[in-house]
Amino acid sequence: MNKWKSPIGVQSKQKPIALSSSELEVNTSLALNVLSYQLRHEKKYNILDLGPALGANVDFFSQFSCKIYIEDLYHTLSSFDYFSPEDGFTYQTVFDYLLPYTHNTRFDIIMSWDIFNYLERDEFKSLISHLDNFCHKGTLLFSLISTLKHIPEKPTTFRIQDQENLQYQAGSTVLRPCPGYQQTDLNHLMPHFRVCNSFLLRNGFKEYLFVYE
Repeated sequence: MNKWKSPIGVQSKQKPIALSSSELEVNTSLALNVLSYQLRHEKKYNILDLGPALGANVDFFSQFSCKIYIEDLYHTLSSFDYFSPEDGFTYQTVFDYLLPYTHNTRFDIIMSWDIFNYLERDEFKSLISHLDNFCHKGTLLFSLISTLKHIPEKPTTFRIQDQENLQYQAGSTVLRPCPGYQQTDLNHLMPHFRVCNSFLLRNGFKEYLFVYE
């Protein structure tokens, strides 16, 4: 039986490029600042964090009235080694299995960080299709899309210092090709979301704050 591996864990056949270091850096986050103002409204928020469980991020969100769901999607997908189309597996069934929520669950905020840079188009589209089931009108999605030709082999770790600053730590000193998703790609892959804010940063990331319609 032929098997395929989720492309999120596949390294490029191109010769790896090494970074000089993976030192920490801090960057101003205008999109996070906009999101933080939303959280100050008098209501309880359901927040889906697709990154790893980090104390700094949990502490930041805990100052607001919210319930946080943490998934570490990249690590989970990377560990989900093989699945077979002959057995009826598709990306959609994989996300149904890995991100199971009750039918009445609705997220107000989704923190996708830079996970989209590590998904092929079919994975990306299937993930968004799955998340659509748990969004409502007005759901906000925070994302960082790289505009560079190469990105670290593994996702960057983002720690929230405060509502205006993010600490970055590259996930690897080895680089891989970046899919280079443009606005037209995002419009196609995320048809029910529209961009409400976007900010191009000096480090090559473009911050997006999407709203679900």
